[in-house]
Amino acid sequence: MTPADRESVSVRTEIAAAPDDVWAAVADVTRMGEWSPECTGAAWRGSPAGPVVGARFQGHNRKGGIRWNTVCRVVEAEPGRAFAWDVSFGPIPVARWGFRLTPGGLGGPGDAEGTVTVVEQFWQDRRDRVSAWTTEFVLRTGGRAEWNRRNMAATLAALKRSLEAAPTTGERDH
Repeated sequence: MTPADRESVSVRTEIAAAPDDVWAAVADVTRMGEWSPECTGAAWRGSPAGPVVGARFQGHNRKGGIRWNTVCRVVEAEPGRAFAWDVSFGPIPVARWGFRLTPGGLGGPGDAEGTVTVVEQFWQDRRDRVSAWTTEFVLRTGGRAEWNRRNMAATLAALKRSLEAAPTTGERDH
């Protein structure tokens, strides 16, 4: 499978929160289980232990009765802008996941700069054909890309509810 043949998915939403607040949430991988239907949590491994390029963490996942862990390495960490990581299962590359943040909304009410963030979550398949087939067979997702699209939409909806219910950085500063 060539890189051009690989599937990718992205899902967007607007969140009424500053980009730095959104970034702090998505870059704290230990919180991902609060929002994701599949990822039940994560733990930093080794040093550095935090959202910086090169840091590693272990992701804990579940689909029905099937549970598995993945090894992840941060490949992009730009506060207020982007956070991304590569996933592997042992020596096998699996995917690249991440978030891109854009300040300002899409023109709706209350879109003052710094108060609304456009959040795009993305997934890029990095599996070879055998790994992709094996994953589909074991997890029975009915197509990983569409499965991820639904889960990513649910993740962003839960993230939005969580962040919009929390005080923003600006409110804490006053």
